[in-house]
Amino acid sequence: MHTDYMFPMTAENIANFIGKNAYTADKIIMTDMCDRLICESIYGGFIMTCPNQKLCRDIISHLLPIQQGEKEPKDFPIATREEMEALWHSEEDAVMQAEFRML
Repeated sequence: MHTDYMFPMTAENIANFIGKNAYTADKIIMTDMCDRLICESIYGGFIMTCPNQKLCRDIISHLLPIQQGEKEPKDFPIATREEMEALWHSEEDAVMQAEFRML
């Protein structure tokens, strides 16, 4: 079973997500909206694949203090795919209603 989440893919957010889920997920695969790999980690929060090496270094700089127990992972805005789709549909409805009023 897997769950899709959506959030801004900053190095800090990625590190916090991995840090929060390091021992509850067997594998975490992060992709962009076009399904291109950003980062992959395994149980324990170890990064296995990260094609962008600069991003990888930035993630590790945020993740290492979490893994070493020096910091707690921070909360940040995150949504499930279902929540984002509901938001998109409500925005589409609002746009259509505004367009109808302009006619």
